[in-house]
Formats: sequence, C-alpha cells, structure tokens
Amino acid sequence: MNPGYSGTEARLGEDALVLEREGEHPAARDLRSYLQAVMSDLRAPLTPSGALGDPAAVATNVVDLLFSRPFSYLGRTRARVYEAPIRDTVIRAVQSGSPIPFYFDIGGGYHATIRPGVQDFSFGVGLGELFVVAQIARLRHAVSRFYSPSVRFSLVIDNLCALLVNDIELEKTLAYCARLRRLIEELHLTELVYVLIESEHFSEAELARAALAEPPAELVPMTDKRHRNVERFLGRPCSEKEAHEREARYHAIVNASERMLNRVIDGIHMTQRASATTMCFRPFPGGDSRIQSGQVVLTRNASGTLHPILMTSLNVSRYNCSSHRFADLLPHEVDHVIFAEPFGLPEPLETPGKA
Repeated sequence: MNPGYSGTEARLGEDALVLEREGEHPAARDLRSYLQAVMSDLRAPLTPSGALGDPAAVATNVVDLLFSRPFSYLGRTRARVYEAPIRDTVIRAVQSGSPIPFYFDIGGGYHATIRPGVQDFSFGVGLGELFVVAQIARLRHAVSRFYSPSVRFSLVIDNLCALLVNDIELEKTLAYCARLRRLIEELHLTELVYVLIESEHFSEAELARAALAEPPAELVPMTDKRHRNVERFLGRPCSEKEAHEREARYHAIVNASERMLNRVIDGIHMTQRASATTMCFRPFPGGDSRIQSGQVVLTRNASGTLHPILMTSLNVSRYNCSSHRFADLLPHEVDHVIFAEPFGLPEPLETPGKA
C-alpha cells in the first residue's frame, strides 16, 4: 500500500454512499501519479521575466491565454465579445505595475446534493477547489513569463444568494469559506488567491430589498431538467409549483446580487460558465461546468487516461465510485478524492502514464 493512502471502494447507490470494502484499489497508483502532477503545478516556483512590458502587448498576451483551450471552452471566435473590457483592465494594471485583478465566481459556499432527499449537501472543500486553485496557479505562471506582477484572483462566494434562494444557513456556508481559506493558506498562496464572501460586504436584508426592485422573470413552462436542477440545490424533491417559485426567486436575487457585488468587484469578472457579461474560466482541466453543482471526481476516458469530471444527480448512476485518501500528498483540507469507474467498462490492459 502506498504510504499515507487508505482506499475504500464505494458505490453511490440508491440510498447513500455505501462503503463496500477496504484495501488497495487497482487505480491507486495512477491516482497518485495524477495528483502528484497537480501538486507539482501548485508548488512550482515562479520564474518571472522581470519585465513589466508594454501595456498593449501584455493585454494581447493575456487575452490569448484566457481564450486558449486550457482556460476556456468557448473558442476564440465566441470569446471575442469579452475582449475589450479584459484588455482595458489589463492595460490599467500594467500602467500601475500591479497584479492583474480577477474575480471568479465559484458558488454559494456549498456543493449541491447528488441525491436530493437522500444525501445532504456538502460543505467540504475537496478536489474541485484544489483544481480551481491549480488552474489559477497555472495562469499565474504563464502570465509571469511576460509580466512579472502577474495576476491576483478573488474567489467570489455568493452565500447570501444561497441563503435567500435555497435556505442554506450562513453558518454552514461560512464554515465552507473558512475551509477554503485554510486550503489556500496550506498551499502558501494567500498572496495569489483571496476569498471574497458576499455576507462580509452586505446583509441579508440589503440583498432582499434589492431583489424586490428587480422586474419579475418571464419563465417558460418548467422542464424536467430545470426541475431536477432546482431540487439538487434545494436538497430535496419539490413540486413543480415550488420549483417555479424558486426559479423566480433565483433570478431576482442573483440579478440583485450581481449589481451589489459590482460595487466591490474591480477587475476581470469571470464565471465557470460564460454569461452575457462574464467570460468563462475552466474550473478544472477540460471542465465546462460549475463545481458547486456536484462533486469533481476522477475517471478514465476510453483510452484509459485519468481525467476529472463533474458528478451530479444526472450522471451518478453511471459510475461505481471509490473514495481514496492521500494524506501524505494532498493538503489536509482535501480529505479524500473519488475515483469513478463507468459501469460496464473494463480496466485498461496497460497502466496509463500521467494524465
């Protein structure tokens, strides 16, 4: 058995996460290799060029990075609509010799349940958050090669939205934020990543009043997909009527929250999924989804290569899952990682190398 590793094979079955047996898992060695590569990216020393560079040239290089495949799923043509405000922000930062400021939304301070009404929400920090910070570290290293001050990220947690839309207690989302801050501290990246918590800047009453001023959303008839999405963030099954009401509440509160947070956000505002006003930023390699919608896990593709995916209530039934701990390798806050093996697919004949 690898030092610091303990494996338990588990299935996300109909009722709960059921532990089936303990012992070494066939994927353990590959998981360790993959995670070692992630930790190497996080701990790699900076090798800045020492140059401040021409503001326009730096802006062009930053745009090229943000629009590239490692950080965006849009492709350059669709991403061009976001270019002008990004360039303006970069130019201002370079002119002042400051790190380029980014603000990145990563949810309300919890992970939606994978089985509404059966399993609870998760307020833990795990592989998803580790990958977010790793993506930021990769961007920082790339930018530092042509602009020494590089970047600084604020991770935006809209926990008042979680409270007012889905009744998620502030005490629990603040505990999540404390764990996230400890993860960043443990990685020695506090100068790079800051956690911006909505409830530290506004009150529940302020946001509720602002939401009342929002025009009512024009919602089309409820679909099964939207209904299930409401349920996984609500944490329980609900009627179609309640799902409509929660959606309407969501639109009013999120729009009001965005207007209020814009008083605090002064930089390049990015989201995991692109919006009308925000460019996307991949939360993990290959990702094009929101980590708060479920749990980030590792699986194999058809060629046997490990890669991360988002497991949600929509796809959980397709996988047999095992929970693995690497206490000697991962930060303390990342208690375990999940390996998801698709049902019906055999293990590859040859052990793949690093992903």
